[in-house]
Amino acid sequence: MIDAIIGPKGSGKTAKLVSEITAKSEEPESNIVCIEYGKRFDKQIPYQVRLIDVTEYPVQSYAQLLSFIAGIAAKDYDITQIYIDSIYKVAQDDDKEHLSQFFTDLAEFAKNIGAQVTITISDELEALPENVKSFMREV
Repeated sequence: MIDAIIGPKGSGKTAKLVSEITAKSEEPESNIVCIEYGKRFDKQIPYQVRLIDVTEYPVQSYAQLLSFIAGIAAKDYDITQIYIDSIYKVAQDDDKEHLSQFFTDLAEFAKNIGAQVTITISDELEALPENVKSFMREV
């Protein structure tokens, strides 16, 4: 299952994400991965969460990001939640068609691993493809 937290820059998406990650990390049996661009969350995210700075890896597209997530899931098969902050930065791509295809592919993959995936998108709702909007969660 996928959730998208959508809103313009400065609308509180990241704060909501950090709050949710913190709450989920306190649940027993949680196994959380958070993918970020740069080291923004080092002091904000509990140590139990696997924090990954994507700039340390050769991820430069949505296809590579999906493969990266698949590799993480292959190594750690009991992941309960995956969080991706600032998807355009993480994938280094703000093309809406590419984002749409990524959501389609990720939704199919997420079914296989059984993890909840939450993604923040800094954009106007009206600018996004319909299939991406269908995963929207209010900020």
